[in-house]
Amino acid sequence: MLLKEQVATLKQIDTHIQVYFAHEQSGHDYNHIKRVVNLTSRLIAIDDPQRYLALLIAYFHDVFDDKVNPTHDLKSSLMSLFSDWNLDFAELTEDIINGVAQIGYKGGYGVRHKTYAAQYVSDADILDSMGAMGIARTFYYAGSKGTPLYDPKLENVTYTTEEEYRSVQRNAIAHFDEKLLKLIDWIETPKAKVIAAKRHALMDQFYVSFYDEVAESDI
Repeated sequence: MLLKEQVATLKQIDTHIQVYFAHEQSGHDYNHIKRVVNLTSRLIAIDDPQRYLALLIAYFHDVFDDKVNPTHDLKSSLMSLFSDWNLDFAELTEDIINGVAQIGYKGGYGVRHKTYAAQYVSDADILDSMGAMGIARTFYYAGSKGTPLYDPKLENVTYTTEEEYRSVQRNAIAHFDEKLLKLIDWIETPKAKVIAAKRHALMDQFYVSFYDEVAESDI
């Protein structure tokens, strides 16, 4: 169980996060953060001694995401943010920063072996990129960047580095091949694996149906 002061700190952070992401329009907004926090809370045991740490990592995991607010020095950026928000995590500070640094698929170049608390946050973040929510967020993000839904000329575009993953133009549907349908293999915690199986099946069916309809249209 969380201590009363820990609950108060989480509420304080929630208020700051809501303001911080107020104008975010790429699918990495406050509501995404809140879903990840809630999923993390669901995945990790209520009496787990690292529950508070996991929830802190969940709240901060996208504050300096390289797609929406990149930083070259995550530690300094987070430390500055903690100071601005009058947050003092004492001995947990380094664990929070290290945990945040481990979150993210990053085109398959992300950290595979995470710390205990970060595993729960990573699984929660991945789950929000799967299933109906993952499909919706994929096309929402693509629209925000002007990425085509499906252009035959961009079929089979590939990348070899994380930088190219971020910059090379390709179809929105390609995100299924390069990320969404691979995410199930990144899930680490027991409860998340059950949820992921259901969400993966839904995405797989959508992907097949999408290309069936492309074929019917003779594109």
